[in-house]
Amino acid sequence: MSSRVWLVTGAAGGLGRAVTERVLGAGERLIAVTRSPERLALPAEGHPGRLLAVRADITDPAQVRQAVEDTVGAFGRLDVVVNNAGYALPGPLEELDEKDLRAQFDVNVFGPVNVLRATLPYLRAARRGHVLQISSIAGQSAAAGMSAYTGSKHALEGISVSLAAELAPLGVHLTIVEPGAARTDFRRRWTDRAAGRTTIADYAPVRQALSAIGADAESRRGDPARIADALYAVAGMDRPPLRLPLGSDALAAIRRARTAQLEDLDRHEALSLSSDHRFGD
Repeated sequence: MSSRVWLVTGAAGGLGRAVTERVLGAGERLIAVTRSPERLALPAEGHPGRLLAVRADITDPAQVRQAVEDTVGAFGRLDVVVNNAGYALPGPLEELDEKDLRAQFDVNVFGPVNVLRATLPYLRAARRGHVLQISSIAGQSAAAGMSAYTGSKHALEGISVSLAAELAPLGVHLTIVEPGAARTDFRRRWTDRAAGRTTIADYAPVRQALSAIGADAESRRGDPARIADALYAVAGMDRPPLRLPLGSDALAAIRRARTAQLEDLDRHEALSLSSDHRFGD
């Protein structure tokens, strides 16, 4: 375990920083991919030779590929990839600018794909390793005003489920991590992203609810350090789960969503079955 090398994106703040500190605290090595490597100067001071911070924008495939080649070459191996970088774009769908909507998917979907394309060759060659795809409670549930973020996390989970099946025969694990609300500045930034946008009066209650959620830090049950502990634990499992909800709010929301889906299946079963071809008709 002590010789493992981790790669974490979005490592400078929030959950990414918590994971970085947990890994380094365990005596392991880490490649921190971030747009702000200078923010990791303090952790690096206490862990000489075990932290390589590299500047890269995950939406730029060439930058990601070069960063991975340089840093993995320096450490000589790669064991765990934590695809963590991402953000939430709040707002009713009709109010979202197309450019902003596409940027949400560029960062939350195509960014992780760029990281996977750059890192999977190392894991496949070694016939071992673990990919931790940081999704969200929004990857399995939904809320008004979060269509962009929810759509991006659903897309990431869909990609990940198929990818997990592709990697399993090669000895590489993949776990989709679905944290609930954590005590970071992730939700606080919603207000800044919504500022100056053209609004539609009918959606005023949705905007008000989003603003209240963003400002309510006390309702965020997730502890970033404890989430990092859980990620560290699952990365050491011989038989890790495909999906890992983290937090009581995530468990409750996902159970509600799946229960509602099953109820719909049962309620409309006859209509669903009516579309089958009837042989002999």
